[in-house]
Amino acid sequence: MDAQYEVVWPKAPLGVQARRSAPRLGSLDGTRVAFLWDYLFRGDELFPILAQALAERFPAIEILSFEEFGNLHGADERERVGRLPDDLRSRGVDAVVSGMGC
Repeated sequence: MDAQYEVVWPKAPLGVQARRSAPRLGSLDGTRVAFLWDYLFRGDELFPILAQALAERFPAIEILSFEEFGNLHGADERERVGRLPDDLRSRGVDAVVSGMGC
């Protein structure tokens, strides 16, 4: 008699459902952009370079530094990230550049 084996599908069900993306901004000129960071992996070096390049390309851009939002990683990460939508909304943020290491 031939051996029988149970077959198991290795792909797990999705834990997070896909969402439709927000509409793309026509331009960053005249917008307020927030930089968010988890204080890992050289963001303190890279964000100033990016801010300068964006300001040269979009003279009317306003950039909110990652320092305004604090470290989004650590013991209070859940609380900080949980209030992030309200923080962004209250500051009138139009777009976000997220520098989170994995």
